[in-house]
Amino acid sequence: MFIGVLKPRMHVKKCSVYIQAFNPAKLPWWTTKHLGWPRFRILPLESRRWELIRKAELEPRIEKELSGRLRIAPQEIQDMSKNPMFLGILCEDMRDGSPFPENTHSVFENYLEKRLTRDTDRLQRRFKLTPTEVRTAAEKVAFCMSIDPSLGLSPSREGIRGAMSRLGFKLKGNLDQYLNALEYLKLARSEAEIVAGDSQFFTFAHRRFQEYFATCIVLSDLNRISPRQLLTDGRWRETAVVIFQTQPPQVLAPILAEARYLLDEISSNTPGLINDPVGYVNHQAVNKNLSVPKSFPWTPGLLPLLALLQDGFISRIKELPDDIQVQAARFLLTASSKGTLADQKWSLEVAGITPQPVLLWLLRHGFASESQWLREVAYRQTARLSQIPDDIGASIREALVSLFARNRLHKEFFATHAHLSRLDQSSQYINTLRLLQWISRIDIILHIGVFICLIALLISWKFDDFYLNAIFTASIFLISHFTLQELPSSIPSSWGRTLYFQQSYTKRYYSVDSSLSFSLCIRLIFFPLLWSYFAILAAYTGQFNEPLWWFFLILFPLLYLITNFKKLLGFISNNICKYGFSYFILLLLILFIYKNKEIIFIPLILITYSIFVFCFSIFVLFIGIKSSILWMQDWIKWQKWLKMRPSPMSAQELLNLITLYHHTEFGRKLVMIIRERNSLIPTEDSEQLINELALTLEKSLFLYKRKEKIKQRQRRIFQKKPLYAVKLLLIQFKLLRQSPQNRTKERLNNNLGSQFFNVWLQQYTLKNKLRLVNLGSEFLDEIYILLEQVRARQQKF
Repeated sequence: MFIGVLKPRMHVKKCSVYIQAFNPAKLPWWTTKHLGWPRFRILPLESRRWELIRKAELEPRIEKELSGRLRIAPQEIQDMSKNPMFLGILCEDMRDGSPFPENTHSVFENYLEKRLTRDTDRLQRRFKLTPTEVRTAAEKVAFCMSIDPSLGLSPSREGIRGAMSRLGFKLKGNLDQYLNALEYLKLARSEAEIVAGDSQFFTFAHRRFQEYFATCIVLSDLNRISPRQLLTDGRWRETAVVIFQTQPPQVLAPILAEARYLLDEISSNTPGLINDPVGYVNHQAVNKNLSVPKSFPWTPGLLPLLALLQDGFISRIKELPDDIQVQAARFLLTASSKGTLADQKWSLEVAGITPQPVLLWLLRHGFASESQWLREVAYRQTARLSQIPDDIGASIREALVSLFARNRLHKEFFATHAHLSRLDQSSQYINTLRLLQWISRIDIILHIGVFICLIALLISWKFDDFYLNAIFTASIFLISHFTLQELPSSIPSSWGRTLYFQQSYTKRYYSVDSSLSFSLCIRLIFFPLLWSYFAILAAYTGQFNEPLWWFFLILFPLLYLITNFKKLLGFISNNICKYGFSYFILLLLILFIYKNKEIIFIPLILITYSIFVFCFSIFVLFIGIKSSILWMQDWIKWQKWLKMRPSPMSAQELLNLITLYHHTEFGRKLVMIIRERNSLIPTEDSEQLINELALTLEKSLFLYKRKEKIKQRQRRIFQKKPLYAVKLLLIQFKLLRQSPQNRTKERLNNNLGSQFFNVWLQQYTLKNKLRLVNLGSEFLDEIYILLEQVRARQQKF
């Protein structure tokens, strides 16, 4: 504001001091390069988007729809909604009765049509121009600025005139008149108003206005841009999406032919691709890959091309040629079955253009993963299915229960409701969502009701220390209610599917802590409180979740037994057949002990029980004391670090901080806070170190799980063939006699990371070889999310 007025350079220093006075945070501000002024940058809207939507005073129905659909909208709409101008346009568009848009082009189409129509009289009086003439001029100018990179976003009027002449664009009258009209309507502005004539600079009020007008030119004449440029040039991505969503198949044929050629060219340069994706998924079970995951060699431009095709054919996938779908499936299936967790996530994000059998396999693969990051992507991609199988439906219900358990259901209710409404047979999933939404409220009512009944009994029975008993009872009920979100952790995720579908795709087991065990005991004592537990079971199974059945959920076990009696019999018979021999041996042992109970039973049991209880108590006491001391040390370090107000750090400093903590929860919180505060400096070294940590941790988790699967398989064999255990012991004895150099290569440290990372890893696992594995899949998720953030910030800078 002051810079354009203060011409003499003697005032520059005074102006700089003036701005510094109003900049105590020392944030960056854009200004001329020769001045030593700080630089400010406009940050995108994040959480404040929902606050602005509430302040728009929309109807409650429209506000709920906008808030929900915006969270699951295509990425381009989500990115644009972080701009206040676009968000305001979107609110006004839906206020006028328009549906939620499929792309940003339709939003600007409605807005500019209304804007130009509203200003018809003003244009006629001041410039003698019609809205159609102004619109045509804007389209031609925008196209020239987009097609000619030398012009930039703020070209001179002379440069625009020359570009229009080279492209053969003609206007009635003077170009300056049209540009002045656009500036008058606030659709454009002049970058240097004090300069007159052809040297005056021109720019659109927002870059999206320029993209919209340029897209209109391409839609009217597709020959203006080559198919390859549409598919590979990021400047024309929005244009390509609009073309795919609006144009008939015969118009899309040349562009799809170019897409087919690009995919064939990339596939010929990518070795090891799966030749027959549909045949592969029909014979390959989920999570049966035994090879160590390796990074998939993504060709530059492949993922953007697949994402472009998915966004363009989101509502007309049947019109995408089958050979393109199969070719895309070859890349995504290979990356998902052999690649790292990041490769699996990227594959699943663009899997909507693959054939349905491949998409189903990828979704099952994602839901079967222990990574919550990957399961959330799979949950979002279920909307691409025309029909949802039972196992995918069970995974969707499990995802809803997971939102409830992590206390995110209320915050993400509208987005979840909007996502579920797009699914096949959406009513059953929406009923589950509503049941989970009401569980907490009904649980409060039940606790208050039971508490009032107990107080009434205490009064009627005239107990001594009435107030002490009342306070004690209230504290017990508070603990019981506040552990409500932990109830799902006491249910194996495969509970409903094991009885239901005879095949479980996920087997994740949870540990039940003391507070949760106490809460379950309280609910067992006061039977009405079990309603919440049974309601969560109903949400898992998808049965009796309609509002009419909510009152009868206290009888859920009985209702479940009645409706699934045949399946329960089949489940029991299958287990008897599978473990019949073990049951038979156990029965013989029991009969032997019973017949000789007077001789050996009572003394043996007493002695064995006493020794076991004593040893177990000593062991638990030692482990508990040691774990408590380590946790307290970690907590003190954590509080000190938080009080220091962490400043930007390098990846080396991050790894050294991770080394300080023994409990994995503090390491995960550390990475999460650094990611949320953008504290990690986005350099190539940071990216390399974080990538090495992610790959090494994923490899370690994979090898550990593979060994556990081998042990589980051996246990099942022992149950069927006890003599096999003797043979295995002999094999293990022979291996122990061999030298360490001749053992399996997996025990060797073949890490090929940087020198710093190798030294850090050696120090980190010096005392405990499983310390890296103990970080777990949640920590791996956070590391990969941080890695994506570092890469995105590097591209920005």
